[in-house]
Amino acid sequence: MLSDQHRHLKVPVILALAVVLACLLIYRFANIFEERATLHFFEALKAQDFQHAYQLWGPTPNYSYKDFMADWGSTQSYYGVVKSFQILESKSRGSGVIVTVGLGHLKNPVKLWVDRKTRQLGFSPF
Repeated sequence: MLSDQHRHLKVPVILALAVVLACLLIYRFANIFEERATLHFFEALKAQDFQHAYQLWGPTPNYSYKDFMADWGSTQSYYGVVKSFQILESKSRGSGVIVTVGLGHLKNPVKLWVDRKTRQLGFSPF
């Protein structure tokens, strides 16, 4: 049996552990929606559904579908054909999240920007 002194410590210790666990979970899953948007984007690329991938990217007048295809659309494109990928990390930065993705055919990972409000992707400015 626990002594009276140990019984008084039981509740604060449990509360402290619950707070630590909650903080760890919030830290781990803070960027889950942005990671999911990135996952959908690369799944569309892998399936060669370039129109859908471009819509997820967030089309702008400064980055046309032709530009997008030059970067992502063929074996001759800048990033090549996506056959495999892995989300390596994500970091919150201001109004968005920088998601680092490893592509199976590239030596260096790709860093993408995901806007928190729109979940649209772009190249990371950082």
